[in-house]
Amino acid sequence: MKNTTWVLLILLAFVSLTMACSAPPTPTRVPTPTATLPPPTITPTRLPPTPTLVPTITPIPVPPTPSQPSPTPTRTRVVIVATPKPVGPTATPVPAKPAAPQGQIAYRRTEDGVDRMAIMNVTTGGVTPFVTLGPTMDLTLDGHGTNAHVGEFAPGGARFAYIYAGSPGAANVLKVLDVAAGTDKQLYSSDAGGGLSSPTWSSDGKRLAFIKTNADKSIWSLIIIPSDGTKCSSERFECLIKFGQGENYRGGVSWGKENLLTISYNTDAAPDVYTIYADGQGAVNRTKNPADDIAPVWSLDGTKIAFSSNRDGGKWRIYVMNADGSGVRAVSPGPLDVTPTWSPDGNWIAFSSVQSGSPDIWMVDVHGANMTQLSKGGGSFPAWSR
Repeated sequence: MKNTTWVLLILLAFVSLTMACSAPPTPTRVPTPTATLPPPTITPTRLPPTPTLVPTITPIPVPPTPSQPSPTPTRTRVVIVATPKPVGPTATPVPAKPAAPQGQIAYRRTEDGVDRMAIMNVTTGGVTPFVTLGPTMDLTLDGHGTNAHVGEFAPGGARFAYIYAGSPGAANVLKVLDVAAGTDKQLYSSDAGGGLSSPTWSSDGKRLAFIKTNADKSIWSLIIIPSDGTKCSSERFECLIKFGQGENYRGGVSWGKENLLTISYNTDAAPDVYTIYADGQGAVNRTKNPADDIAPVWSLDGTKIAFSSNRDGGKWRIYVMNADGSGVRAVSPGPLDVTPTWSPDGNWIAFSSVQSGSPDIWMVDVHGANMTQLSKGGGSFPAWSR
């Protein structure tokens, strides 16, 4: 038995040794597949940003006070509004008062039943006699005259053109006064019973324009002549005669710059303010208003026209507009303000008004402020020196 065990052990050792010394088995080759599979798509996983650690503060709830309707406080914006001072119908601020006007104003007044012109120094208020007018022609409008001016200073103020009549119904005469010498020259005369009105100077002082009417006032004409009394041609004195047959002249002609005149007349309704060239051409209606617009006059710089109108419910006031008719605005209160005339600096307008109960000369600045009475005891037809 013992020998058998040893024999088995020897056989087992021999088998183990034989297996250890033999070569390993050759692996079976696996063929590579012919189809190529696409590589798998790898979707990267976005990692969340590293959170910043913020300490959490837990607010301590505060109970609302009894006066608060909600525990959530509401932020209220407080606006402090200043209470404005009472103002008039318009809140437009009044511009500063212009510098005091300069020069002289000639105006008509009646002395001992005779129509004369006095001259006032605007700075001192002193008044001295000037020239005699007499009962010159003036057309009737709304129960009073058109107040077309009866005289005007030449540029520089050395001469004064005015209308003279020796008696009621007599021919009207255009005269030119040498202010320094006190002598005058007769330049033109109307027909018997006819009238002249509104003499006005060209900007160079070499010509005069004025209005002439026939005896029954059915025909009027705009006339231009040389201011030295010479003729325009061998046949006549007039450089221009523009007839207004079928039209109704309503007072005022004024000579501005660029050979341009302004005049008031009507064709089929109320009078309007027109501009017209000195050759009688190019008339343009600048007001086109159903009311009466009369007595227009240019500012010395040729940019504005002042005129009188009853467009405010029949109340006559002084208005100012630009040369093209735009920007019309009233500068005087009425109820009967007529015959405007400009100061040399263009900042003031003088006119005839019944503010004091009877016609007198007043002035107002171009903004419609600083109304000032200049004459006392009567005054109309003002003409400011230039």
